[in-house]
Amino acid sequence: MKQRFSFILKPSSIILLLAAASIIGCSKKEESMAPVQPGEMVTYTDLVFHFSFKAPKSWAVESTPGNRTTYYSSPSTETRFQNFTEGDMGARIEVGAMEHSTKEQEANNFKQSMSGVNFTGPTPDTLGGQPAIRIDYSQPDDPNGLTGYRIFTDKDSLVTYFDAATFGAKRMTKYGAIFDLSKQSVQPGFVMKITNGKYDSASMQAMMQQMQPSSTFSTYNGSGFSIQYPDNFSATGISGGGVEIKGERADAMVRVDANTIQKGITLDKYVSDNAQKTYHGAAVQKTSVGGQAAQMVSYGSAGATARAYFIMGNPTTIYRITVSWPNSLESAFRPALEKSVQSFHLK
Repeated sequence: MKQRFSFILKPSSIILLLAAASIIGCSKKEESMAPVQPGEMVTYTDLVFHFSFKAPKSWAVESTPGNRTTYYSSPSTETRFQNFTEGDMGARIEVGAMEHSTKEQEANNFKQSMSGVNFTGPTPDTLGGQPAIRIDYSQPDDPNGLTGYRIFTDKDSLVTYFDAATFGAKRMTKYGAIFDLSKQSVQPGFVMKITNGKYDSASMQAMMQQMQPSSTFSTYNGSGFSIQYPDNFSATGISGGGVEIKGERADAMVRVDANTIQKGITLDKYVSDNAQKTYHGAAVQKTSVGGQAAQMVSYGSAGATARAYFIMGNPTTIYRITVSWPNSLESAFRPALEKSVQSFHLK
């Protein structure tokens, strides 16, 4: 369905609208156009086509798996994008996918989807490391008109697009840092292909690659500590003041537990007792975590390696950092997860 922005008003209606706008303009606080910083970001992964991208955690989200996912800077901004007359003039980030098409075809379809809008392009670009084309769009002669760009890439007849939009060129600059970070984070979608009842090797490789820890990190601030983690993993606070950091694989994680102890219990005694009771007599090794004295117990199974690090926080608190990774994918998972462990810092 085409979205149309042209409309006709009677002269008397125009006068009333202008008068109302003048009153509102005098009473409404002027909007700041200072650049908005990304802040804490979350990673969304589509369950059908497996595309993923980052968006600000505080933004409102609307998602249709296998189609598109949209983040708005506020619920009121979502209203503005829907009817263009009410709501906040905020920003939108959207990523979607379409099967059985090409980037050129979808770019042309997009240009036909709206009237009253100027389109520029396509121009060459990249998305997720793949060749792409970009369409810029804006409403003419309106400093607060719909403004943005959409980038299309394709692989194996699946098109993935990234859209960044707001109202007016000034707001494109205002939200530019968020748009850039989100665009750079996009992992294009793919279709899991089945051959003789099994996923083919290329599909499995693509899925495994997407599950790998990101090379960029976010910071989680807990009770008495902070820790960094791959930003395509999720960090969830747990009871006792700790945190569990997980990706899509259950055998790849980092967990911090804050354990309360009796005053006078030493780190040596606490770890020695736990090695016997919890880790079946596993050997204890002295080590360090982020430059802090620590002790470590190594354990696991044939499928995954696991380690538990223990650090004295204060006279009544010992932190345990548990980390695990799949043995078959050690080279892909271990470096990032060990980096996370070593980033642990006592406050």
